[in-house]
Amino acid sequence: MRSMVSRFGSCSTFAPLATALVTALTGVMACGQAEGESVDELPPGIEQRVQALGGSELPNNFPFLNAAGSAATFSTAGAVDLSNPFHVPQGANGRSCESCHLPQTGWSVIPVEVELRFWLTQGKDPIFNLLDADSPTANVSTTLARYSAYSMLRKGLFRRGGNVPASAEYEIIAFDDPPRAGGSLTRFEAFRRPLATANFHIARNVGWHDQNTNGSGDVHAGLISQAAGNITGGQQGAPAAPEVVEAIVDYEESLAFAQQFVFGAGLLTACGARGGPEHLSEQEPVNARFDLFDAWIDLVPGSCTTVAADRKRAQIARGQELFNSPNPGGGSCRGCHNAANNGSNVNGALFDVGASRAEFREPRMPLYTVRNKATLEVRQTTDPGRAIRSGLWADMDRFKTPSLRGVSARAPYFHNGIADTLEDVVRHYEVALGFVFTRQQRADLVAFLEAL
Repeated sequence: MRSMVSRFGSCSTFAPLATALVTALTGVMACGQAEGESVDELPPGIEQRVQALGGSELPNNFPFLNAAGSAATFSTAGAVDLSNPFHVPQGANGRSCESCHLPQTGWSVIPVEVELRFWLTQGKDPIFNLLDADSPTANVSTTLARYSAYSMLRKGLFRRGGNVPASAEYEIIAFDDPPRAGGSLTRFEAFRRPLATANFHIARNVGWHDQNTNGSGDVHAGLISQAAGNITGGQQGAPAAPEVVEAIVDYEESLAFAQQFVFGAGLLTACGARGGPEHLSEQEPVNARFDLFDAWIDLVPGSCTTVAADRKRAQIARGQELFNSPNPGGGSCRGCHNAANNGSNVNGALFDVGASRAEFREPRMPLYTVRNKATLEVRQTTDPGRAIRSGLWADMDRFKTPSLRGVSARAPYFHNGIADTLEDVVRHYEVALGFVFTRQQRADLVAFLEAL
């Protein structure tokens, strides 16, 4: 078994770090704790959780630090089963689903983690495979050559492509392919972030361009297709037995992932709030406003715990209402992210938020000039999104509306990682979609997103 703990070394080296982590967290998380008050004992169960890291299970709600605080996973199976086939290589190249979807990085992967793996293995960790190199013909003969060959992967971006459908309403009339990714006048090659493999109980599609459910909304069938395809594709294995694929999918469907506490505010279940992964695991897929932090709306500083903590909680609640409400520039965040308290789209709708536009292109991303065969309209894109599958002009640059829970754990953002921070995400919507925020509103909205 390749457990998550192996990423950090032996249990004997990781356990003290985890103990120090949770000791520090208890000082921040306790709802009624006075500022500066120390904590002499760990909460009940934490020591057992730390010891369990040496086994095959990750206890529910075990905290992992991120820039905003701590996030965690809650499994409806009772614990996160690190011996599940999800975490075990199914092919010959040493990769598993876990290679790109780790619990400590929001069930995705982040650049610093990939960079660390590169230098710990001189670029020989299974994640570094020509399947996801900048170019399928890249030189990977030396450490320095591999470092160059995987420049996009080290940013948390994986090469993905597809041929233009024979019946497509558009054609590629020009392309610029700096990394020699393999694009042509008949084929797209682009670079994408791995989506989180959690919170599927509210999802309506799987991949970025809905290639698995293909518009059906049948997420279970889509996950079956995705898992089977990953085993024969990304893991370069033989077709897996149906029971292996089903075990992976059942496991994915059991996982709820969310932020559990925020620096300055503490636990996101304090004072009547309903944040955290356990509440999320009970959330139904309904089209409604976010109401996780309604108890914190207009919270009077000092009425719950400390003045400083209550001010942070009130800020998070203000951000929630900005997210829910129509924006003066038109539209709203919830217009796309309409699944209550999750942020995916209850209808599985895909949207173009401008992330594939040429003006937001990163230097080494391929760029394609496409033309509508009927109207002769021309546009440029770094990734055509749903149109790569449907061939429809109206689907150009449309992508899945992902879950927003636990986003602090998995920067950078958007399908192509063009936003390094959540503030960059908000500013992108201001530039690309005309949203209007004051400086304070922007800060409030970011505070809310960090608490998801």
